[in-house]
Amino acid sequence: MGAAPRFPLLFAAIMAACLCWQAHSQGTLDRPVEVRGRLVTGAAFAGKITSWTTDRFVGSFGEYGWSDLVAADLRRIYMQVMDRKSAPLWVNLGELLTGAKGGTQFADDAFGQAKRLGAAPAAIDAARTRGKAAFAAREERERMDREKRLQDDVLPDDATAKPWPVLTDAERAQAIDRMRQEAVAAMQVAGVTSESVETEMFLLYGDLPRAELQRWGRELDSMYARVADVLAVPKGVNLFWGKAVILAFQKQDTFRLAEAAIFNHKAPPNLRGVCHMKGPQVYINIYRGNDELEFASTLVHETTHGIVYRYATPVQLPDWANEGFAEWVARTCVPRSKVDASRRPQGLAFFRQGGDAGKIMAMSGKEGTWPGDNAIGYSVGYLLVDLMIADRPQKFGTWVKSVKGGAPWQKALGEDFGVAPAMLSQSASQWYRTNDGTPRR
Repeated sequence: MGAAPRFPLLFAAIMAACLCWQAHSQGTLDRPVEVRGRLVTGAAFAGKITSWTTDRFVGSFGEYGWSDLVAADLRRIYMQVMDRKSAPLWVNLGELLTGAKGGTQFADDAFGQAKRLGAAPAAIDAARTRGKAAFAAREERERMDREKRLQDDVLPDDATAKPWPVLTDAERAQAIDRMRQEAVAAMQVAGVTSESVETEMFLLYGDLPRAELQRWGRELDSMYARVADVLAVPKGVNLFWGKAVILAFQKQDTFRLAEAAIFNHKAPPNLRGVCHMKGPQVYINIYRGNDELEFASTLVHETTHGIVYRYATPVQLPDWANEGFAEWVARTCVPRSKVDASRRPQGLAFFRQGGDAGKIMAMSGKEGTWPGDNAIGYSVGYLLVDLMIADRPQKFGTWVKSVKGGAPWQKALGEDFGVAPAMLSQSASQWYRTNDGTPRR
């Protein structure tokens, strides 16, 4: 027989501590604990916890993971069932809170208590690292789920349009890095010393002063939110492949050089900016000149094209709506914009002279008929979209969604907006022949 332990009392204490860890970290509670709380989904629950582990808990309400709870309730309920003298459990609580949204401050308190109870710094650091990884994975999963739900909402079961791929965080980081590299290369081709600014949605490069690029970046993020609201894009969803790149030059000559050298496009003399779609990428090339309002309106107009292009699928709107909506956004988002003063008089004259909007709606750039004489398509398209959004704002977004899902725009206009093309043309004619503005709602 082996020798008896030399320190029987110490041995017994160690065994008791181990049993205590086992009982409090995994197992059935001696007495069920009454709790109530809220899940990250927003749902509430209440009942009695009967057993729990360091990963989850079970009760009369069912079974949940600790990570299913909002941070404050996670901390409170975990502390109701844990052994508060156990350093490992405080470490585990700190890890769970680090992985929870809004749980950082709570996690620091838990790790502090674990340290006071003798937890090794290395164990705390490892738990903090695991918690941060769990938080990042949760954020990635939730973001990808939001983007996938948007596409599922746009695409019917029999959809023919293919959605843009939903990128992982690693793929998105690679996309952003590639956009940065290509933007830097573009500035080198243009032969200018450039500044760069990065916002939530955009990468801005140009020979404008940095403070000005920062201002335009803020304006673009705000504009993106406005367009996303019209199109019912969930908050926090970035439609771009990585981010959209803005190449902003001070002079027209530099802009035209960039158009030719980078995008292989000979810009006509009156062109101020262009949205280029290269596969999944979006570039806006533009020059500022001396007219800041014209620059701002053009910047917003072209960026709107990029947003609509990246909305769920590559399917484009008909030209009259694509350009009309871009003009509407420029008018809406740019204070003192000249869009309305430029487009409305021409459009009103068209309707009051008996013009048929149906013919404008039938125009197509692919067929060489857009935008018509004196670019009349822009003005009529602007008034049509202005009337549609004023009359049925939610229905406009529903119609865009249907078209992006692959439905013929004419059919979707009747079924999803509720007004067939001929009726929309007639309604616009009747309204604008006697009214200068859009209906007030």
